[in-house]
Amino acid sequence: MQREFDKNRQSIKTLVTGANGFVGSHLVEGLLDRGYQVRCLIRKTSNLKWLSDLKIEYAYGDISEKNSLKEAVRNVDIIIHSAGLTKAKTREEYFKANAEGTRNLMEVCIEENPKLQRFVYISSQAAAGPGEDERPKDETAINQPVSYYGESKLEGEMIVSDYSSKLPVTIIRPPAVYGPRDTDMLGFFKVVNIGFRISFGKGESYISLVYVKDLVDGIILAAENPKAVDQTYFIAEDRVYSWREAFNIIAGVLNKKTVPIRIPKSIVFLLAFLSENLYRLIGKTPAFNTQKAKEITQRYWGLNVSKAKTELGFIPRFPLDKGAAETVRWYKENGWL
Repeated sequence: MQREFDKNRQSIKTLVTGANGFVGSHLVEGLLDRGYQVRCLIRKTSNLKWLSDLKIEYAYGDISEKNSLKEAVRNVDIIIHSAGLTKAKTREEYFKANAEGTRNLMEVCIEENPKLQRFVYISSQAAAGPGEDERPKDETAINQPVSYYGESKLEGEMIVSDYSSKLPVTIIRPPAVYGPRDTDMLGFFKVVNIGFRISFGKGESYISLVYVKDLVDGIILAAENPKAVDQTYFIAEDRVYSWREAFNIIAGVLNKKTVPIRIPKSIVFLLAFLSENLYRLIGKTPAFNTQKAKEITQRYWGLNVSKAKTELGFIPRFPLDKGAAETVRWYKENGWL
């Protein structure tokens, strides 16, 4: 079945939501490289910088406006829903985009494209929440999100699962994603570039990471594999890093010596509070807020990706040293670092 699917890729049309974003634009490129036809759901105001040179079809709409999605979902075989809100001012904003927006898309799919071959929802490790010990968390663990973002992505997962009797669905949960075009992790690279290595709270903390090209591989494998129907997968590098180790690897790539700085949790939350209020005064949404502070001060964000490796044949190709080298190269070439 897999070989037949591979042969027919040129006849398969895939809709990507959030296509102009960091992960979405890399996903579009990955699909095109594999021979898929690609339609991108974008707003009239979307920045198309990463898409403008690609041979793709545009569909204009907004997941918050159900009626605007009808044309986008018609006559596609696969939908990969990567659109979502990673920063917001209120809990309601997170849920409107990540939960109700997902519901809108699912309902329109059932109305306009009931024979859809696959719906892939790009969720987040935040929906599962951190682990309570140093055992990497797998897909069977209890979900305990610690932020509004994580709660809203988990609600999105539940909505997708509610429709699984009508559409073949798959859920993907990546951890922190890094790579060219990313702005969220850029700050950590900048910190190392000026000679610092930071940690939060007492003791060592641990994280899983995924380079964006590995994430794209995992998403497409899941979209293609019949075993992935009604399944949830963590897609990440198959090892867990301490913050110290991750910063040391990035420092090695940048050829920098770093000085360790430990920031107490109380200071992290104070800075987050000040950031929120400062941005509120200027009418903008900060990337760093108290919700993000809740996430980064957790001790253990390690993942077990054996399910994706066993069922999907997922093999991470970019350990942090290799992925960081590509990322740094791109940042420097584009004047971001």
